[in-house]
Amino acid sequence: MENLIDELTAKNKEYVHAVTKQLMLVGKSDDEVKTILNELLPQIIEGQKTATPARKLLGTPTEFVDQYVPKAAVNKKNSNDKNSNDKPVWMWLDSTLLFFGFIYLVTGAISLFSPKSAQVYGLVTTIIMAALAGLVMYMIYKFYYAQTGERRKWNWKQMLLVVAVVLVWSAFSTFSVLLPRAINPVFNSYITVLIGVIALVVKYLLKRKFHIRSTLAPMSTVQK
Repeated sequence: MENLIDELTAKNKEYVHAVTKQLMLVGKSDDEVKTILNELLPQIIEGQKTATPARKLLGTPTEFVDQYVPKAAVNKKNSNDKNSNDKPVWMWLDSTLLFFGFIYLVTGAISLFSPKSAQVYGLVTTIIMAALAGLVMYMIYKFYYAQTGERRKWNWKQMLLVVAVVLVWSAFSTFSVLLPRAINPVFNSYITVLIGVIALVVKYLLKRKFHIRSTLAPMSTVQK
């Protein structure tokens, strides 16, 4: 088995390390872990021939290990895990609603007390700004915080992609004032606050129903 491990790429070694750790956490003995790895390693090495990483071939370490956990235990774990849904669309939507609700709630509240100094963004402007901000947060999660292994590191191509989206976000924020009011309506302070509250309530309800993992959670705790 050690010879097979030596043939793995650095990324795949991290994956195997994460799988081994999780197999032990679910109660597998050393012999059981070795048996599973002996079946797993040839598949990963075969995937390397076509440049297919283990994560893409077999799923996340958690998804792979779940097949070796009794069904009742998996169901119990999933029912108790409030951050288990890491599907990209749901995580992006969760972050988008957070930014949208926060922007409208804060700008609306400020405009109530200081109408002259507050800047209330148009509806289309806020939606697109929030969507881009949500995308940036998901990319940071995906490219950095979701990495397996003991050490995380940035890939320069991924970093450039994040920077590109941030630049688009900044450019849109600057030039969105040119959008006609007819397609980019600005509401009064009370309606703005109400829309912000509704967005945050919808975010909360969706997160509670679908157990969406937050892009912010990995900053404090990461599920390896």
